[in-house]
Amino acid sequence: MKKILFSFLMFAAVSVLFQNKTTAQTGNSSASLLRHIVMITFKPDAPADSIKALDDIYVSLAKNPLVKDFEMGINVSTRDTLVKHVYVTTFTSKDDMDNYKKIPSYSRLFKISLAVADDVNVADYWIKK
Repeated sequence: MKKILFSFLMFAAVSVLFQNKTTAQTGNSSASLLRHIVMITFKPDAPADSIKALDDIYVSLAKNPLVKDFEMGINVSTRDTLVKHVYVTTFTSKDDMDNYKKIPSYSRLFKISLAVADDVNVADYWIKK
C-alpha cells in the first residue's frame, strides 16, 4: 500500500511540475507577460537622423494598445560596447505581439534598420509577475 501511495504522490508531483513548466513556456497563465527585446549595433557611419527616426518609430509603436509596456535606452555597459540601442516591448499575449507586427509602421523599422545596423539581436521570453 505504501508503494502505491508513494507512486501516486510522485506521479502527482511530476504532473504539477510539468504543468508549471508548460505554462511558463507557452504563456498560458494569466499572470505571464511576453518580453520582446531588440538590441541594435549601428554602423559607424550611421546618420544620427536615421537612428532618431528608428527611435521615433519605436516610441510611436509603444503607444499602441497592444503594447503593455515599453522601454528603450542606450547601452552603457563596459562589457559589450558594440550594442548601442536596446528596445524592450512587453505584451500580454503572443497574439498581441503577432498583431503588433502587422501594424503598418512596424515594417518601417526594417527599412531603416537595414540601412543603419551592423547587427540586430532579438530575444523573446515569457516572464511571470
